[in-house]
Amino acid sequence: MDKPTIRRVGVFVRPNSPHLKSQYLALKKRFGDFNIEVNIDSDSGKSFDEVGIDSDELIDISDILISLGGDGTLLSTARKSFKNKKPIFPIYAGHLGFLVVQNIDMALNFVENIVTGHYQLEKRKLLKIEFQEREEQYALNEVLITHKQRMKMSFIQVYRDRCSKKENLLNNYYGDGLIISTPTGSTAYNLSSGGPILYPEMASYILTPMAPHSLTQRPIVLPSKVKICATLPDTPGLISIDGQNIYRLEKGEPVKISIHHKPIEIIRGEVYNFFDSLREKLKWGGEIEDE
Repeated sequence: MDKPTIRRVGVFVRPNSPHLKSQYLALKKRFGDFNIEVNIDSDSGKSFDEVGIDSDELIDISDILISLGGDGTLLSTARKSFKNKKPIFPIYAGHLGFLVVQNIDMALNFVENIVTGHYQLEKRKLLKIEFQEREEQYALNEVLITHKQRMKMSFIQVYRDRCSKKENLLNNYYGDGLIISTPTGSTAYNLSSGGPILYPEMASYILTPMAPHSLTQRPIVLPSKVKICATLPDTPGLISIDGQNIYRLEKGEPVKISIHHKPIEIIRGEVYNFFDSLREKLKWGGEIEDE
């Protein structure tokens, strides 16, 4: 797995978090010990009274990126940068998530490993979302499709490949909505809705109905070679991408969803283990306590 020679690092920080300035400056100083330049994106810099660089330019000139915040900060950083194939080093500042496992102290101790190339690059798949008259979007966790009025029942049709061929109909979903999840997102909204957990680097994705009106409507795991098209044939709807970007869907508007061929790369410690993360976060393997 090719690892970049690191001369410049770009930092993205959770929005409106001026209290994270000290952590950013600590990272800047630590990388500076190895004569590595650290820059911050212009939006993040506003919180710190720091002059930043436009995000597109920052991504272009940086060899690796750092997301400082939580899972949400990593999600937004990944969607901005994945086309440039820049590895991301996620650092949490607050609640520990499934994706971001290192705090600032751990990260500062790990900087030398990054500089010397002693780390793993973990590849994570994204969903590609194609609209009729809107720029394509990408999701690292999941896509959620619902009725325009979230409290109303959704009727969602899902086809293989194209929405126009009846013989390609996969299923009709009646319920609160439909989650289309990557393996990364399988431990997020999908998990809370009864969907399965997938190993992060699997080439597959999940369709999980939310509160379906039939016991036969169960989650299904699809291989990455299968592309789907979803539509709400009777009503307008909403589509949420990683819980951060929400768009209106017109009645009958087709949305094509597939696994994108370019993964993102996350910098991990050489001993990072996904199953350890499951045991820690979900309390797997714990003993049953007597009352």
